[in-house]
Amino acid sequence: MAAELELKMEIAPQASSDFIKLMSAKGWEPNSSLMLANCYYDTPQQALKQARIALRVRRIGNQWIQTLKTAGQVDANGISTRGEWEWELPSSELNPELAREQLPAQIDPAELKPLFTTDFKRIAWFIEYQGALIEVALDQGEIFAAPKRVPISEVELELKSGDISGLLALAELLKSEIDLKVSTVSKAERAQRLLEGSV
Repeated sequence: MAAELELKMEIAPQASSDFIKLMSAKGWEPNSSLMLANCYYDTPQQALKQARIALRVRRIGNQWIQTLKTAGQVDANGISTRGEWEWELPSSELNPELAREQLPAQIDPAELKPLFTTDFKRIAWFIEYQGALIEVALDQGEIFAAPKRVPISEVELELKSGDISGLLALAELLKSEIDLKVSTVSKAERAQRLLEGSV
């Protein structure tokens, strides 16, 4: 298991090009630009949601990754810390047995079905800032929970190594030049709200 330390911020879709220009002006060029297709699974009774667990299969090019995340904790700065487990898959088919140790005992893996998708383009930068290595990601796309859709427009900062103070300092720098609003709601949580009609 890896502990994921992440800060998520909302950005207006029309400001994404300004964000890319800002990063370039700071001397930071993207390390990657990828389309990410994600399918999230749960039981008909949404037992994973009740256990505050997200289980997805992500396609990155020709690679398939199964990921399980716990809700974790969010501090006063909006930094989320949560458990994260990943497994490579040979295809798009979910393999619940890989996550058996992390799933609640009462869940029947045979009941896990696709629930919603989050598909987006991710432009990522790896930045060394004040002694920290930080992945900065600009995500633009949409959440689809049939028949409803909502846009995705976010900037995520994830601490890869070093002290969290470097991540917070970088966030403040970016917020001082682009309108970014800290958000503690994950894409999966937004999709759940869409399913429930509360978006």
